[in-house]
Amino acid sequence: MRKEKRNVCLTLDNFSGHNIAYQPTNVTIEFFGPNLMPFVQPLDAGVIRCFKAHYHQAYCKRALELDDAGDRDIYRITLIEAMDMATEAWDAVNSETIKNCWGHTGIQRPPIMLRIPPLPQKDHPDPHTTAAWNILEKFATTDMSLPQAENVLKDHFGD
Repeated sequence: MRKEKRNVCLTLDNFSGHNIAYQPTNVTIEFFGPNLMPFVQPLDAGVIRCFKAHYHQAYCKRALELDDAGDRDIYRITLIEAMDMATEAWDAVNSETIKNCWGHTGIQRPPIMLRIPPLPQKDHPDPHTTAAWNILEKFATTDMSLPQAENVLKDHFGD
C-alpha cells in the first residue's frame, strides 16, 4: 500500500484484544465508542443474539434428551453435532429478523424506486411491446428482482 500511496481507515470496536503495539503505515485505526456497535453492524443489532438463542435452545434440548436417556455427561458434544446445531440455528434465523436488524442500524439506504413514464399510445399498440413495458414497469416500481423480471420476459417472449 505504501508503494501505491494508498491509505486505509480501519474501524474497530473497543474490544481490548484489538489494541496493537505498533503504528502501521498507511493505515489509520479508528476505534468506535462504547455501545456503538449495534448501530453500525447489523449482526450486532440482533442477528447474532437470535442465532445464539436458537443454538442454545437446541443445545439444552439435546442435553435434556441425553438426561432422559440416562447419560451421565449430558453436555458433551462432538464437533459435527455442534456444526449441525449451528447450521439449524442459522436456518432458524428468518429473513425478517435480518431485515429488521439492518433497518435498525440506519446504514442502509431505502430502495430507489424508478418511475417509468407510460407507454405512448398508438392507434394500434403492439401487444408484445405493451406487455414488455408492463413487465419493466413492474420491475422498476416493485421489489421484483432482476432474475424474476428476466424469467417473466422469457416466459412471454421465449428465449
